[in-house]
Amino acid sequence: MLFTGITRTFSTENEQQYETIGAFWAEMENKYDCTRLRGLGYNWTLGTIEYVIGLTDGYAEGSDCTVILPDEGWTEVRGRTENLGHIYDGIYKDGALSYEIETFDPDGNCRILYSRSPEGYKRICRATEKDLDEILKLQYLAYQSEAALFGTDDIPPLKQTIEEVAEEYRRGTILKMVTKDGRIIGSVRAHAQNGTAYIGKLMVHPDYRGCGLGSTLLSEIERYCSGLRYELFTSTRSTDNIRLYRNAGYEIFDQRAVDDKLVFVYLEKNKPI
Repeated sequence: MLFTGITRTFSTENEQQYETIGAFWAEMENKYDCTRLRGLGYNWTLGTIEYVIGLTDGYAEGSDCTVILPDEGWTEVRGRTENLGHIYDGIYKDGALSYEIETFDPDGNCRILYSRSPEGYKRICRATEKDLDEILKLQYLAYQSEAALFGTDDIPPLKQTIEEVAEEYRRGTILKMVTKDGRIIGSVRAHAQNGTAYIGKLMVHPDYRGCGLGSTLLSEIERYCSGLRYELFTSTRSTDNIRLYRNAGYEIFDQRAVDDKLVFVYLEKNKPI
C-alpha cells in the first residue's frame, strides 16, 4: 500500500492541556526531534477520524502506530497501518489542519478523502454502468470552461454520446469521485493498449475546483494502471490542465493541429524503472 519505513511512537503527558492542534504540534516539535504529523486513519469500530503522529517518514505495512483522537481529548490509542493514509504536502498550515487527507477503505478498493468538516468526505472508486449517465452530465458541465476558451460548444467532450461513454466503460476503467451524499463530482477514465495507459476525460465539478481533486483523480487512475507508461492530451489553450499534468510528472512529447484553432498537446509519463 502506501507505507514504507518503520514506525516509532511516543507518549505524551497531560494531553488535555492542549487547546488546539497548533499548540499540540508546537509542543511535539519542541519535545521530539523531527516530529511530523504523518497521517490519519478511519476507525471503523468507533466511527472516528484518527490523526497519526510519527517520528519517521513512513509506516511499515501491518505495523502498530500511535494515533491521537482529538474528539476523545487527545487520548492515545494503538492503530494498524492497514487503515491509515498519508497527509498531502502542505496540509499543516498556520497551526491548523486546513486541507484534505486520504486513506483507503478496509478492503483497499476505494480511496477516501477527508477534510475537517463532514461534507469534506469524498470517495474514489470504479464507476458502474448505472453511473454513466450522471458522469456524462458532469462532463457536459465540466467542459463548459474548455468550450469558453474557443468560444464554441463544438468540442468533442460536449458532443460525446452515452453510447460512446458506455463503449469506453467496456474497454477500460472509469473512476468516479462521490461526496458523502452520493453525488458524483469528479471522474477520469483510461484504457490500456500495448503497454500504455491512455488517460482522458479528467473532470471535476466547477464548484469543487481549486482544491487538488484533479490531481488526486489523476494519481488514482495511475494506481489502477500501475506499471504502464501513461499518455494523455489536452488543448494548447488549456494552460491549467498542462500545469496540472506537468506538476504530476508528465512531459510534452508532441503537438497535433486539428484545425487553425484547435491544437492538441500530448504528454507522457514513463513507467518507473
